[in-house]
Amino acid sequence: MDIAPPLRRPLLPRLPHLLVTLLGIVLLALAWRFQPELLGFLGVAALPVYLGVALPHWVGRCERLQRIRKARQQSVDHWGFCGRDRPGPWVNYIDYPLTVECAELRERFFYSEWLVIHDGRIIVNPGHSSVAPERGEVSYHFDRPRTYAWDGCSPKIPFYWLAIIGTPDWWEHRENVQFIRNGRVESKEVFWPVAHHASLVHDALYQFLNVAPVRKELADRLFHRMLLESGIPRPLAWLYFLAVVHGGARETRGLDNPDSTLNCLTAIPCKQDGALKAPPLFTLT
Repeated sequence: MDIAPPLRRPLLPRLPHLLVTLLGIVLLALAWRFQPELLGFLGVAALPVYLGVALPHWVGRCERLQRIRKARQQSVDHWGFCGRDRPGPWVNYIDYPLTVECAELRERFFYSEWLVIHDGRIIVNPGHSSVAPERGEVSYHFDRPRTYAWDGCSPKIPFYWLAIIGTPDWWEHRENVQFIRNGRVESKEVFWPVAHHASLVHDALYQFLNVAPVRKELADRLFHRMLLESGIPRPLAWLYFLAVVHGGARETRGLDNPDSTLNCLTAIPCKQDGALKAPPLFTLT
């Protein structure tokens, strides 16, 4: 368990620059093979393209890093750990506690500022929380929601300040999601891109893979399953699954973290009958 993973925000090399470089090499190879007269134009175009990717990350970089370090330290002070670094850009958000069921996480427990895992239930953006590490207690206020932001399917690359390009989240559609309201698990219809539901839960799990009792392999399998349930064609879901398996959170492979040592004092809503079920009080070491 890594309670404070290192902050990784190198300006170079970065995944966007590597992807742009790979695309440039492919274009140069195609031009050399089929249109040699375009080689000069592509060489001249390389500089503005690289600047378009680099400038949004360079301008304001020092201030962003300072704010990130402060937020991470506050998390360590309050919770005893902080999540993994997430560079963004944050282009999507929810302002309610979204929840899903995952049978593979039964009898697993984890509590944090943005993610709750409680006996097979995952809650993203649980709302305002009160934690007392010295007493080993935490409570949540599900009816006082906060705002959780994520970038959808990664990577997303800002180009200058004009556009964000990257992995598509695809077409918008109607989808029923579960959320918590008035102490109950309810359903509502949302209209959002077809990959949003899966990417939201996957991003929240990935954020805490360093400390949560969730193996990377399980988070990736759940991502794949939710993509299929949302209606993404099977070959495309498989492609996205392979991308996260081989490219996502590689430093967490093999981690098998224990359950949280916190006792949750808040009743966790249960979908089966809509009633509030009090969580067991336990202390794991």
